[in-house]
Amino acid sequence: MDSILNRGDRHCVEQIHMKPVVLYNLCDVLTSHDLLRSTQNVSIREQVIVFLQIVGQNQRFRFISGIYYKSVKTIHRYFRIVLKTVLKLYKHLIKNPGDTVSTEIMNNLRFYSYFKV
Repeated sequence: MDSILNRGDRHCVEQIHMKPVVLYNLCDVLTSHDLLRSTQNVSIREQVIVFLQIVGQNQRFRFISGIYYKSVKTIHRYFRIVLKTVLKLYKHLIKNPGDTVSTEIMNNLRFYSYFKV
């Protein structure tokens, strides 16, 4: 896991499709909102990296389990935990438009389907 982060930004982007600083920020957001916790055997960072490798590179659980020396069952468990956690982030990231949408956009027929109630 640390080999991904310690080999430079380019290697990190190739492996998980984000720079280390973005990964750290994502882990901080998940921690600060109390959505994800480290366990005795797997840190938050490792959980997120495993998730990103599976999603970003279409890796199989068996392949990832060989990299991290964990069982397929363990990899699958943490993948599901992080997936559910990421899905919960919408409450913190997506806001109702309210009055912040300009009237020019609200009254444009091109965008009508996005603002139907």
